[in-house]
Amino acid sequence: MRKYFCFIVASALALMVGCTNKGQTAGGADNDSLAVDSLDGAVAEVCDTTPQPVFLYYFDPDHMQVVYWTDAKEPDRAWYDKNGMSEYFADAHKAWEQFDGYRRNAAGYTQMLVGDMKSVPIRCIGEQLKNPDGEDLFPGELHSRKTIPSPGMKYALVNLKDSLRGEHFAELLVIVHDDYMKTHKRLATKLESPFDVGKPLPAAVIKQLEEQYGMKTQRSELTYTIGDRYKYGILQFKPKGKKVFALEVVTDGDKVYSIPVEGQYDGEDMNSTWNVDDGGEYASSGIGAAFEGPDGLEFTFEHRAPESATVGMFFLRNGKLERQTLEVYHQLVDESRPLWKKDIATLRKLYLDNDPHENKYYKLTKYRWIDIDDDFNEELWMRDKDDKHGAFFTVKDDHIQLIGVETDKLHPSFTQVRDGKGWLRISGSAGGPAVFSQIYELKQSQVIHRMTALEVYGEFDECTFDGKPFAKDKAADYIKSLPVPRDPYLYWAEIQE
Repeated sequence: MRKYFCFIVASALALMVGCTNKGQTAGGADNDSLAVDSLDGAVAEVCDTTPQPVFLYYFDPDHMQVVYWTDAKEPDRAWYDKNGMSEYFADAHKAWEQFDGYRRNAAGYTQMLVGDMKSVPIRCIGEQLKNPDGEDLFPGELHSRKTIPSPGMKYALVNLKDSLRGEHFAELLVIVHDDYMKTHKRLATKLESPFDVGKPLPAAVIKQLEEQYGMKTQRSELTYTIGDRYKYGILQFKPKGKKVFALEVVTDGDKVYSIPVEGQYDGEDMNSTWNVDDGGEYASSGIGAAFEGPDGLEFTFEHRAPESATVGMFFLRNGKLERQTLEVYHQLVDESRPLWKKDIATLRKLYLDNDPHENKYYKLTKYRWIDIDDDFNEELWMRDKDDKHGAFFTVKDDHIQLIGVETDKLHPSFTQVRDGKGWLRISGSAGGPAVFSQIYELKQSQVIHRMTALEVYGEFDECTFDGKPFAKDKAADYIKSLPVPRDPYLYWAEIQE
């Protein structure tokens, strides 16, 4: 089923709404003025009967999702009227229509575009709207951990052999609908220079733009070649009066198209800014994929800032360059992995079952995550309020296992990671001259080996490896071979009950 896709520019107060900018060729503007479509004000609408490309947030084959940019529930006019926000209802509803158009067509997005003009087949496997505790998930956020869920449509690879390498971890990739690819030809994109180097735009292009806008260039970047005819880049003007502008620029041979974007200027002693912490430089966007369509050039963009990711599309048609923003996602960083309420009872039961007589006197009341084997899936360390009794668990997807327990006599320590493996050692006094040690070897969030050793006066007495007797000399060699210790920073989160 086809659905009109409507892209809009709305008030900044309507948080769920996209925006549209339009530009002209270099010869079409008055040099004495700079006409800029407001990114926050006017409402514009461009509709297409073909589902447009969207962005999929890729962690690994088990975590592929189009993160929703607005609430799945249709806006209620009565709510807007009741709360004195009637003027924003139309824009909010158009944003929802755009979202609903994608949602209705989600199953038709069957190709994920990757580098070198390649694509891999994907399939829609269902929708996620609530977290494991049954609470509604908040849209418009890109989490830094795959263990923190977002609302959205989930996808999977048709063939597991198409799994992407590690450099695609937490990356926005373009997916396309079957109907779109029937009428659009994908174009190759070539990065002209690294983003931190910046190859300037051709002198002739800079001259045309300076004459068009009546301003002087501070810096420019020629970022991409698209196909065999188009170029994309940006140009940043020197501040003029109390304002500062940058341009999104596309060239087609000797034709130059641009969109002005106004930044915030705080005077000569302050940097001009478009995004927080941009250092006064307008950044070029990354191109995810480019196409030649019935109406001309189209390409997706991703404009990154330290804590946001703006995604959308550029269109070159009817002699104008247009930018249509799908969403400004909030990019969250330094997030802590949540401990779901549904798992707490299971964790406490595993701890109690390990030693019902001793552990019944203690309750696991706080926790912290610690990645013992550095596989980006942390293990869980829980403790009683006395800071002496606790337990370690592996938690991978929905599978929880107890590793070992600490007591007032047996204390944990950790080693550096080697060859993808990490070691947890829990040891302490066994009475008199005896020292008891339990060593757990972990890889990919699983305990792959367990060793116990009893030492008396520094000599090994009884040892086991994976539950079987272990020769004393081999036990000594094993312990000597362990990597050097590491001392992680400890911080605890209290369980709220």
